[in-house]
Amino acid sequence: MIDALPVGQSLLDEVLVAVLGLCVVLAFVVVASRVWIQRTATSSRERLAPLRTDLIAVGAGEDPSGKSRRRLVDDRVAGTVLDRALVDLLTKVRGAPAEDLVAVLRERHGVSTALRSLDAASSVRRARATRTLGLLRDPALTDDIVRMLSDRSREVRIVAARAVGAIGAGAGSEAAEAVLRAVRTRRSGPGVPATVAMQTLTRLGVEAGSAVSMGLEDSDPGVRNVAAAVAGHSLFIGCVPRLTRLAATDEDRTVRVSATEALGAVGRPEDVPAVAHLLAPEQPAVVRRAAARALGELGGTDAVAVLVSVLADEDRFLAVASASSLAQSDEGRRALRRTAQDSHAPEAARSAVRGAVQLLDLQSSERAG
Repeated sequence: MIDALPVGQSLLDEVLVAVLGLCVVLAFVVVASRVWIQRTATSSRERLAPLRTDLIAVGAGEDPSGKSRRRLVDDRVAGTVLDRALVDLLTKVRGAPAEDLVAVLRERHGVSTALRSLDAASSVRRARATRTLGLLRDPALTDDIVRMLSDRSREVRIVAARAVGAIGAGAGSEAAEAVLRAVRTRRSGPGVPATVAMQTLTRLGVEAGSAVSMGLEDSDPGVRNVAAAVAGHSLFIGCVPRLTRLAATDEDRTVRVSATEALGAVGRPEDVPAVAHLLAPEQPAVVRRAAARALGELGGTDAVAVLVSVLADEDRFLAVASASSLAQSDEGRRALRRTAQDSHAPEAARSAVRGAVQLLDLQSSERAG
């Protein structure tokens, strides 16, 4: 036992020295990285400086003679630094200046370089190339971008989804279907985020119609949720029957909420009973609140009557949501004031409408002033 103590102390000393050495190495790596980043940034600025005036002129559409554009095309010094600057500028401009920037990129072989980089080993390079192709907004490049929706890197798939959105309706219905498929969960991790897919499909407009219709029947709840949300935002009226079924029976509550809210946007007066059924006490709280919001969007005498009936509900969030929905229509606003002034109405109901009535009074006084 006595001999073991020095050995243990020696081991601790060795570990301490190793840890200190590792800390020194890490500190050196951090400092070296910062120095390298600063030098790279400085070098990029210096290489780009002679062309900055030309970049601004082309990007602002103030190059009637085409001389600035020609200097950008002919440059052989700035290299990829200029190409990246052109891509960054494309995110800020539209119209003729954007077309000029795209033309410069093509003449500098930036497009062909981006196409080759789609197969690069680095996910950063693949993502950057995909982003570049999307910013060109060329429907002819859709297939190249769509295949990146199956990339092994989730970051690249996200960039690809946004690139499809940048192309817009010209990407076509098959691209919309590919975006929805990319939402599915993979064994390697989650799919494209719902918000990204929704934004992309909304930008595709009517071209996303068939994909959304099929998405409502998909086995993946994430896909159904995105499809339901897009159906509401894009006013796909033909999806109402499917939305009604999802809102009432889907096993995923998030899907039910999205479908219910979509019904508020695309539904008709005859859909009020189906939405009103979702206010039943046995329904999940989030679905009931979504139904209250949807009824406010649908409006009409029947919707107002249903909303008034839940103003005294035990779920105070539902009651307040119902009051807010009533405030969206003239008939609903009259119902709010009647409830607030009715001494026989439950105190819970009068409490729920009080805030909405005060807001209405404030808005009226501001208009009068």
